[in-house]
Amino acid sequence: MTETVDQLIQARFAAVANPFDDGDWGDVLARARSSEAGLNPRRVPIRLALAATVALLAVTATAAAFGWPGAVVDFFKAPPAPQSVSAFFASFHVGRPGGVSPGTKLGPARKIMSATFDADHLPPRHPTLHTLYVAPRTDGGFCYLWTEYGGSCADTESAAEAKTEPGARPMGVEWLENDYVGFVDGWVRTDAKTVEARFADGTTASIPVAWVSAPIGAGFFAYVIPAAHLTRADALASIVALDGNGSVVDRQTFALTKPLDEDVLQTLPDGTKVSLPRRAQVTRAREIVDVRAKGSRIYLWVMPRIGGGTCYLFGTGTGGGRGCTSPYWLARSPVVNGGGGDGYYFAQLKPNVATIELRFRDGSSKRLMPIDGFVLHRIEPGARVAAVVGFDRNGRAIFRERYRFRAVFQQGPG
Repeated sequence: MTETVDQLIQARFAAVANPFDDGDWGDVLARARSSEAGLNPRRVPIRLALAATVALLAVTATAAAFGWPGAVVDFFKAPPAPQSVSAFFASFHVGRPGGVSPGTKLGPARKIMSATFDADHLPPRHPTLHTLYVAPRTDGGFCYLWTEYGGSCADTESAAEAKTEPGARPMGVEWLENDYVGFVDGWVRTDAKTVEARFADGTTASIPVAWVSAPIGAGFFAYVIPAAHLTRADALASIVALDGNGSVVDRQTFALTKPLDEDVLQTLPDGTKVSLPRRAQVTRAREIVDVRAKGSRIYLWVMPRIGGGTCYLFGTGTGGGRGCTSPYWLARSPVVNGGGGDGYYFAQLKPNVATIELRFRDGSSKRLMPIDGFVLHRIEPGARVAAVVGFDRNGRAIFRERYRFRAVFQQGPG
């Protein structure tokens, strides 16, 4: 990876705490798309052809506390998924992963396990219950979902395609990082027997795996990196899948954060101390949004980025974020690069976008004009955004994104 956490996410980052979204496969797969940038922290995924969003996550550290099954889960004896989850899996063609045939279908989804972790904060503050569901694909692969978090799909394993199709590898890994990787999750094929974390200081740790029988034929894992391994000297270096003889069958390596991309405590012009990447030139920061309404404050600071581009910091009273956009990633991001959070909408717009319109479920709408290429708007409690449309200076729609209600992600453990 060539950039680090101080860059704006390459695709819409706010699906994590998105009050507008109903969790269709487009949303799940958007949570698993490639990113070289993000808010703090960021999630970097299994399937590099898909677009990234941010998922702020931390989990309980022990296998027992996490709820890992003690034996292989018989897929056919596992409880069937509830109707809302089954409908969710049935609609996976809406956001079909790259390389998956349009005719590919999913079999019935089943519940594998539940785990309690925080899907919104790092370090964890509000752990909630998440349930893992998996479904076989007719072409031999599988798809999976952690409720209130996200999921992805894996292709049939193929050594010939593994280099170009990550889903065809023996193992698929997503990771969440701040300056250094703080959490990993993913899947591993049954040609591996164990999964291991290897750290820059030479130490290792075994990662618990929930194995699922045929027709899935894979295991699923999630692992919070110990606090002692969040420095440059001892950070997570790789995740490896090992066979019964201890030989490596697959490996995911992690690059160390560049010093300029590390977060450090800096002081804004108003005297506020905040954690921002070293690249953020806070002495030149400008507050372009400062709105107080109904007892809460919304603010947005922008500042130049060392090496080109822009950094930002925003807060809404209930949420917020920070990051930087390099010219490289700005050129490759959507014309409207953002999304909803807990009571707000935030986005960075390319210069050809003159206005954007938030269209709500009740038929109302709100036009927003960018300031220095950004918009930040408070969403009224109970309001549901149905779509976002971007217009050029001639009033022509050049961007359109539809949001749907959260259904699966708001359901209980099932």
